[in-house]
Amino acid sequence: MMYTELQVTSNFSFLRGGSHPDELVIQASAMGYTALAITDHNTLAGVVRAHVAAKKAGLKLIVGCHLELIDGPPLLAYPTDLHAYGRLSGLLSKGNRRAEKGECHLYKKDVYNFKEGMRFIIVAPLKLNRDFDFADDFKSALAEYHQNLGDALYLGASRSYQSNDAKRLYRLSQLACEFNIRMIATNDVHYHHPDRRQLQDVLTCIREKCTIDTARFRLYPNAERHLKPADEMERLFRKYPDALAATQEIVKSCQFSLDSLKYV
Repeated sequence: MMYTELQVTSNFSFLRGGSHPDELVIQASAMGYTALAITDHNTLAGVVRAHVAAKKAGLKLIVGCHLELIDGPPLLAYPTDLHAYGRLSGLLSKGNRRAEKGECHLYKKDVYNFKEGMRFIIVAPLKLNRDFDFADDFKSALAEYHQNLGDALYLGASRSYQSNDAKRLYRLSQLACEFNIRMIATNDVHYHHPDRRQLQDVLTCIREKCTIDTARFRLYPNAERHLKPADEMERLFRKYPDALAATQEIVKSCQFSLDSLKYV
């Protein structure tokens, strides 16, 4: 298998994910996955249930986190060992202490200070500008992230399943070459099965304080944010096989398991 899903939002991301962590793990196992990441937004809370389910299913859990930054594009962070997990936990604690309950305020500088032993994926925006290119501020952030995170950084590529997909993926591949950053495929999963799309829409409306009728572009335009079989992802990224293979680099480098945590 050349593909592992590394961008997965569960219901532990408040009012964002439409499936429990164990549902996502069970679905991944049924599809033949041997590993799966859980990357909730500014929290590690979902990985505990995922870990229990993964042990039962004989699946490797990649512990991760979706870092929402105040002054830059989001980053997916994956600790490779116990010490890096401690640093990621410390990073989140620092952001939580700055903010009111339920919020986490993190900055790029914080990530640079806690980066040792972690792998990162920069989350690219879905929209292109009128020139069918990414905005200059994203490209500037990409250059800065690469300067500070080096070979630990990957450029995330996911399909929006809209008309600009081919142009967007091609432009991402160009940026990867330009900045010498490996492009990596994800599906930006928010639920384990397409049937959960309606629930995820309702959660979005609650979060955005709007109704289904008025939500418009605040909702995902389709039901494609579900976990997909590896062969389907290989079909969707057939022009970019290196982006699929790159997922295995992170799987191999991330050897941390919650089993290594001990009370002292």
